[in-house]
Amino acid sequence: EPQLATMAELGTIRETTRGKAVLLLPSVKPEWEWSQRVKEGWYEWTYYLAGSVLQYFADIEAAARATDFVVTRDRVESDALLTPGNERVFLYDSAGMDDLVELYRATYQRVVSAGEPAARSDFDVYLGDRVLFYVKDPCVRQDGERWVFLSVFPEDPKDLPRRDRLYVSEKAGRLSLRIFFTHSGVLFEGKCMVILPLPDYPVSVIRTGQKVHRRRLRQEDAHSWKVVIPDQAVDLNGPPLP
Repeated sequence: EPQLATMAELGTIRETTRGKAVLLLPSVKPEWEWSQRVKEGWYEWTYYLAGSVLQYFADIEAAARATDFVVTRDRVESDALLTPGNERVFLYDSAGMDDLVELYRATYQRVVSAGEPAARSDFDVYLGDRVLFYVKDPCVRQDGERWVFLSVFPEDPKDLPRRDRLYVSEKAGRLSLRIFFTHSGVLFEGKCMVILPLPDYPVSVIRTGQKVHRRRLRQEDAHSWKVVIPDQAVDLNGPPLP
């Protein structure tokens, strides 16, 4: 039912954005079920917005000057909101980008002010209330040209909901996702931020990081990183973050 509602709203948005430049922004409050289907989900977005010129992971302030519209799953009360009756996906006039930038700025500040990250590497990784935040400052577009991988080790794989078992490596007993940074991240004011939700079942260990695209393996500046959070039971109900 939620998927059908989303597709209906995207279909209506397409009638407005057809032939125009559109910036797609990830949500600051992503849903676990939507994240699981991140590839399929973004394929649906691009399918239903066919006929538009789509941009991902651009500097959102610069992109506002080069695009006509912004589409995101976040609702911000703004004069730029063109679909006030929608519930799942929202269309904004790019001229009102300031309100969306403020949403990301406030989220970023609350995350980095909440305490020490759960892990540090190329990105600092913060663990909130069943959400992972990846932040980097300073950051450039090239920092996002790598996969984000997320491996979640359930305390008991048998307790996984049926929909999750499709993504579970039976041999390793973990749920693994490979996600485009460019589809899940945002770049603004020289900072990068990626927000990924975590499942609602008990988890023992999280492994995450970035892997290099094969076509970039020969580049001197291309490298991967990985962190483990932690080597003991993970309290996913830790300090809540936005």
